Amino acid sequence: MTTSTPVVRGFAGFVLAVRFLTELALLAGLAVAGARLGGGVLLDIVGAVLWPAFAAVIWTLVIAPRAKWRSPEPTRFMLEFALFAMAAIALNAAGLLLVGIVLAVVGIATAAAVRVFAKDR
Repeated sequence: MTTSTPVVRGFAGFVLAVRFLTELALLAGLAVAGARLGGGVLLDIVGAVLWPAFAAVIWTLVIAPRAKWRSPEPTRFMLEFALFAMAAIALNAAGLLLVGIVLAVVGIATAAAVRVFAKDR
């Protein structure tokens, strides 16, 4: 038995595609910040792995559309906001201020756009 996933088209599909890209950028940004702020090779590797893993676990458990314990709105939005803000702060601490600002602005704006144009996704 196969189940089909509904196809989202139009602007809602575009917003969801951008959201996916911002999720990947969030994980990449946390990996870069974790690696740059480690203070040694071993800590760089640990930071590059654990920081994005922590964010991915939170996203998977309470933010993702198929999350086991999906949080209600506005809690879910606030968690996304916090993750992108923390990534921006970490990137700033790692010397990548502009990257952090862009990630936070695009990530948070996309999170808001999802609530307007692609509800319940």
